[in-house]
Amino acid sequence: MKKSKPSAVARFSSQIMAVVRRIRRESQNDAESWARILLLGAIDRSGNRATPTELALSAVMRSSNLAAALRELDEQGLIVRTPDTADKRKVRVALTAQGECLLYESRARRERWLAEAIRASLTADEQAQLLKAGELLERIAAYDGPSPPMD
Repeated sequence: MKKSKPSAVARFSSQIMAVVRRIRRESQNDAESWARILLLGAIDRSGNRATPTELALSAVMRSSNLAAALRELDEQGLIVRTPDTADKRKVRVALTAQGECLLYESRARRERWLAEAIRASLTADEQAQLLKAGELLERIAAYDGPSPPMD
């Protein structure tokens, strides 16, 4: 069977994933694993008020893996867990100052690499186009419609 040329959408998906992999590789300088950085980011995006269940959904982690990761982050002084004020059965997770510092340094390192890659690889017009395309990507990421059925 002859391999067909990838569709434009398949090629676009591959291009996005190549950038994501490169950004992830840039974060490997962190002492923390990529999964831990993603978890710290999910806590930060929650406004430091997420429950473990919300974090598991946001970070796409199984509850057993999440529990182990939260335990590690707690032991490292990167997060604090406190009982929910309205429902004492629930726990809320927040970043400590040390956790925020680690997360923000990781983000800054990745952003510096991306800014340099954009500056070095693209013309001024291409840079403007790329940043405008970012707005389109946000709209695509926010799409909440159903997935099409498998053929």
